Amino acid sequence: MSRAQASELPVSEEARAFLADCPTPTGDVEHRVEAFISQHRDPTGKLRRPIVCVTSGGTIVPLEKRCIRFIDNFSGGTRGALSTEYFLQEGYAVIFLNRKHSIQPFTKGLPSGHIMDCLTQVLDSPEVGTSSPLQNGHHEGAAPPSSGNSSGSSGDGGPKRRRQGNRHSSARAIVKQAVARASGVRKQGVLLHITFETLFEYLKFLEVIAHQLRSCGRQAGFYLAAAVSDFYIPWASMVEHKMQSTDASDGLTLHLRKVPKMLGVLRHHWAPEAFIVSFKLETDERILMDKARGAMERYGVHVVVANTLQDRKERVQLVQATDRLP
Repeated sequence: MSRAQASELPVSEEARAFLADCPTPTGDVEHRVEAFISQHRDPTGKLRRPIVCVTSGGTIVPLEKRCIRFIDNFSGGTRGALSTEYFLQEGYAVIFLNRKHSIQPFTKGLPSGHIMDCLTQVLDSPEVGTSSPLQNGHHEGAAPPSSGNSSGSSGDGGPKRRRQGNRHSSARAIVKQAVARASGVRKQGVLLHITFETLFEYLKFLEVIAHQLRSCGRQAGFYLAAAVSDFYIPWASMVEHKMQSTDASDGLTLHLRKVPKMLGVLRHHWAPEAFIVSFKLETDERILMDKARGAMERYGVHVVVANTLQDRKERVQLVQATDRLP
């Protein structure tokens, strides 16, 4: 099926009904995305750099409208955050659609045990933000020396004190590097943060972003690393207030509906010229590649990143259809 033929197919009734039932999220995301894209156009309207939407973290499925209980998944957003750093380093502008409180770009590996001490010293340093973080990916400034007497006399702890001072200096250097890189990105205006929590927010925001990026044609891309829920409770069927345990003496039974697949809608309707990378995670390696190829055939994405839960941090497999690459 050609791209033109695919774009003429109607959006499924399930997808339409799902989006119509979703609550309207707060925040002027459409205006923010439009302004972000505009700032990367030259006076003739041509993009100065490609723009990619990176999705990251897991979606939650609320069980009540005024949500107390919800269904979640294990995704912390590591892959999306690190991938965003690489896209920025390669000259992309990035719309980072990420789960609230998930891992953020430039924060991986920060020394949480000493973070407040390190931040206090880094923020007082005039060197922050003076490096070129997108060119070199690191900060060249030397870490400040540890304070106090480190001569090794019996009164100051000797080798133990020196080891502690070295750890603090190393931690300060890591934090300083992260702050410098984040500061450089902010000054260049190449990273837009948009946060979601629920499945509904994620898909509504993705729709808005895709419609805005549609005008960018082949200079737009989607890197869909978010872990999207497969099942949900329709908003119209959801109770308003917290479910009471006294009303469920025999236990609680939930009827979850299947989330309509939006990959095909994104690919063929929302942003038909954009380059799309999706992800497929399985626990059974025997079915992994068949699932990945099936997703490519059904939805027409350009690349599927396939991996298994048990070795997802060490190995991925890329499935691509070269005849569809732009």
